[in-house]
Amino acid sequence: MDQLLIILSVAIAIGLYFYNSRIRESAHRAAINACKEYGVQNLDGYVSLKKIYFGRTPENKLRFLKRYQFEFATTGSRRYIGHIIMQGNHPIIVEMESTE
Repeated sequence: MDQLLIILSVAIAIGLYFYNSRIRESAHRAAINACKEYGVQNLDGYVSLKKIYFGRTPENKLRFLKRYQFEFATTGSRRYIGHIIMQGNHPIIVEMESTE
């Protein structure tokens, strides 16, 4: 019985790791697409998880959200910050700091 619990725990941990990796990859693709759309350069090639929280839909239903952060730059050397709000595997909001 103990071995079954250990195997089940390890399987759940591995499944959660791969699920979260897919979400992070989707957030990274959204960051790259946003940078291309606005003609800026995506820096460092990654997104970092900043917050996990519950939010509400316009219909007042509870949903699980993750907030990722990325950095980008114009032709200058100044770095700007962008955020992506993910609901499951889908980006619902992409915010980018003003470059002006």
